[in-house]
Amino acid sequence: MEAESTEYTATRHAGVEMNAMQQAGELGIDPNALMNIIMLSTEVHDSAGLLTLLNVDVQTILHHEAMVCGVGGVSPSGSYAHRVLGHNYPPEYFDELATHDGKVDSPMMQRWRATQEPVIFQGGRDDAEFPGEWLRVFNKYNLRNTVAHGVLDVQRTLASYFIFSRIPGEVGQRETFLLKLLTPHLHLALVRALTTVQEFTRMNASHEALSERQKQILRWINEGKTNWEISQILEMTEKNVKYHIEQIFAKLSVRNRNQAVAKAFLLGIL
Repeated sequence: MEAESTEYTATRHAGVEMNAMQQAGELGIDPNALMNIIMLSTEVHDSAGLLTLLNVDVQTILHHEAMVCGVGGVSPSGSYAHRVLGHNYPPEYFDELATHDGKVDSPMMQRWRATQEPVIFQGGRDDAEFPGEWLRVFNKYNLRNTVAHGVLDVQRTLASYFIFSRIPGEVGQRETFLLKLLTPHLHLALVRALTTVQEFTRMNASHEALSERQKQILRWINEGKTNWEISQILEMTEKNVKYHIEQIFAKLSVRNRNQAVAKAFLLGIL
């Protein structure tokens, strides 16, 4: 029975792989180029290697002129970045979208959070599906045709994201297929690359300043407990709990409970 199950799994995987390669061919994508990108993604260990992969190897089949990728927190009220790597992507675009508390939430991000499927925008063709104010900013920086996808963590508080813009021609089924196939591999490469970036050293240093009591409180915040509930669990006054939470926000450089939990997962506290 076990041998039959193993044989079935191997056959099924082979069938899926064959179907993906066949579909790539039908969409005019070189299957060898795809496999090369997947293999190269396993060898990425720093930001320079990741940018080379995205701006050279992926660019040969996606043909984008600008890209940005990163990792950040996710909440119902928006997203915020911990670290961003990009090429030819105007930072002013994100500055114009940012809210007073530092969140950036474009309609494309909203769609991705709702579906976790690749999001496609074709200038002129898809304008009616997006808010006019966002279109104004988008067109101001000549981002034209854009595709985006990412990977959301199991706690739904952190995500990696990849955005490719200024793609010539018409974007659609071909780009959706590429992002679905490649993004999980690019996500793993991104995670490895970001651990070598200096900013993460500074972030790790900030979490060392948390006391053991503050770490306990942070864990209960992650469980959705209120200040009063935490005070009962840890046998503290509610005022004392509030003081520690304010200290957690200050030490982690965040503004609210969602951001604190997201950053705690990124730093390995939770």
